[in-house]
Amino acid sequence: MNVFLAGDSTMSYYPKERFPRTGWGQVFQDYFNDDVMVINEGASGRSTRTFIEEERLNKIDGQIRVGDYLFIQFGHNDAKVNSERYTEPHTTYKQNLTKFVEVAWKRQAYPVLVTPVQRRNFNADGTVLDSHDQYAVAIRELAEELDVPLLDITKSSTVLLEEIGDENSKKLFMWIEPNQYEYYPEGEKDNTHFSLEGAKEIARLVIEAIKQKQLPLCHYLKKVWDKQQLPTFTVSNPDIPSKQFDITEFGAIGNGIHNNTEAFKKTIEACTKAGGGKVVVPAGIWLTGPIRLQSKINLHVKSGALVRFTGNFNDYPLIISSFEGKETVRCQSPIDGEGLEDIAITGKGIFDGAGDYWRPIKKWKMTALQWTELITTGGVVDEHEQIWWPTENAMKGASVVDALAEKTNIEIDDYLPARDYLRPNLVSLRKCTRVVLDGPTFQNSPAWNVHPWLCEHVKIKNIKVRNPWYAQNGDGLDLESCRYAIVSRCEFDVGDDAICIKSGKDEAGRKLAVPSQDILIEKCTVFNGHGGFVIGSEMSGDVRNIQIADCVFSGTDKGIRLKTARGRGGSIENIVIENIKMLDISKEAVIIQMYYESEQVGAAQPVTEKTPVIRNIWLEKIDCYDAQAAIVLKGLPESPLTGITCKEMTLTSKEGITCLHTSSLLLDSFEGNIAQAPLIQLDNCDHFHIRKFRNNNKVKTFIKVTGKDTKAIDCSGLLNMERLIEIGREVDVGQIVISNS
Repeated sequence: MNVFLAGDSTMSYYPKERFPRTGWGQVFQDYFNDDVMVINEGASGRSTRTFIEEERLNKIDGQIRVGDYLFIQFGHNDAKVNSERYTEPHTTYKQNLTKFVEVAWKRQAYPVLVTPVQRRNFNADGTVLDSHDQYAVAIRELAEELDVPLLDITKSSTVLLEEIGDENSKKLFMWIEPNQYEYYPEGEKDNTHFSLEGAKEIARLVIEAIKQKQLPLCHYLKKVWDKQQLPTFTVSNPDIPSKQFDITEFGAIGNGIHNNTEAFKKTIEACTKAGGGKVVVPAGIWLTGPIRLQSKINLHVKSGALVRFTGNFNDYPLIISSFEGKETVRCQSPIDGEGLEDIAITGKGIFDGAGDYWRPIKKWKMTALQWTELITTGGVVDEHEQIWWPTENAMKGASVVDALAEKTNIEIDDYLPARDYLRPNLVSLRKCTRVVLDGPTFQNSPAWNVHPWLCEHVKIKNIKVRNPWYAQNGDGLDLESCRYAIVSRCEFDVGDDAICIKSGKDEAGRKLAVPSQDILIEKCTVFNGHGGFVIGSEMSGDVRNIQIADCVFSGTDKGIRLKTARGRGGSIENIVIENIKMLDISKEAVIIQMYYESEQVGAAQPVTEKTPVIRNIWLEKIDCYDAQAAIVLKGLPESPLTGITCKEMTLTSKEGITCLHTSSLLLDSFEGNIAQAPLIQLDNCDHFHIRKFRNNNKVKTFIKVTGKDTKAIDCSGLLNMERLIEIGREVDVGQIVISNS
């Protein structure tokens, strides 16, 4: 099958000497398998009029055949008034486009109309000026009149540009410095034509539109996503003056007894009034209430400094904050900031959140002696004698909050009876830009430890995060709805998920619609936690373009964990996980599941905005010694896991690989030391391909295949395997290819 492209310079092909200038049609072939040939007839400077007059449409007419596709995208040059290229949008432009459609119809091919790509032209408020106006309107009208598929790239490229912003969108276009490329000695500032990265982004938008329209062409898209498609990004540093303000100059006393809340407040106020700088906390034990950060402040805790937050709940006013994927009322965090720019927390000191005053504790997480000692310290135990609470108000807080949720016109003070229950995160940074955390230890948090929410340009490095293993909601780091972030050389030893990416929960997350994206996590170590690296389960605003590399997980419950559930909606996609070392994982080394907190998948349900999606996950060079299970992949029948690549993995575990409702899985160069059969269990999976697989233990069954929807299972790349396969009666055996090599 051929896919013909007819259009202007944004689509066309450029020779290598014009690099980095690239048309999106140049990279379009990369998305299709070998059954498709993309023939790019796009030409720079052409409108519908000149493309036809130069007989370029006639050339396509002579080549296109039954079942081929013709993508038609014009508008940039049709709008050039007072030139031979101009066409009036609602007359000659539509008439010319109709001629393209008729050429395809005449040959029994499929025409597809594509609106023009938006130019990079920003208004003062950050929105993008519509540079195509009536041409986009006209092509939308024509698509409806002719009943031809329309890919609205004008809208999707506008969304893309506004998400990225004015400055960062330059990398998608031909904005280059002088003498950077031989062909462009004077540089370039071009808001119309794309760099290679921009061409890839626009091609991706076209592919996503094809998928949304469910064109038959979808069947020819490459099933396995390539990690090279992950976009690059940069993270900006905060701009903070070098002036220093020592808290002792404002009355602070570091004896662990004196309350320094006012001293911290006065120091930060003075620093802010002076235009910003470094607030220095010297060695000592500094008792304080919440610290409210301001823009252009670097809170610097020197080695030997221990900032201990008070256990007096009345010191923590109720505010609108965010927790577990929703905006909600919480106690103000010990370290708190909202709507700030250029902030940092640095140094080698320690922040202790006094979490033991706040947290409930479950009996099953303690030894009998620990439980007995705990309940003698005070507090209350629930009626089932399973959970200890620090106060009776904390225990009753959930019912108070639930009751308020049913009311309207409530005030923050209505939550005061539940204050003890509304545990804050230790560090809460909301809607902040250019943030650095470098050096300190954050420990003993009331709830999550470090929580940037709706932040951009975040650098977190060299920090230590500690919580008791039994700490309820004791997450280490939760990056939620954040963009452009780097987490590097950090250590985690916590009571819940260690390194976690989130983006809002259920309807609230979908409505906010701010994804977590463009995030790099590298060279981190996790000693304890429910999961070493985790995405979800709150991911309703989407999580995409995430890379984690060169990390070590030792003693976590699960190693790599991606989780969501029906009702969440949103997508997790374009995730690259590589060079991860794991030891003593009590459950799964790798688990990706779409029915979190539910034991049964059940029958397929209708696909709606509440249906989650997980696709394009790349795992490479993953080594694990001693796990309960190697890999568990569980999608939904209405939304299978799609495009999973596992390369160069060495796993020692009791159980092997389990896949349910998983589509397009590549298992390449896997070496296992798996004790129990079957090594691989597939249930209602399709397009499963093994290139190399070796197991060092002999077992009775190496692959078990079940499910009526199982198809296209290619296990022809097995090493040292006996021909032992178990196939369910409902499976079409003709769909399975298996042999030794």
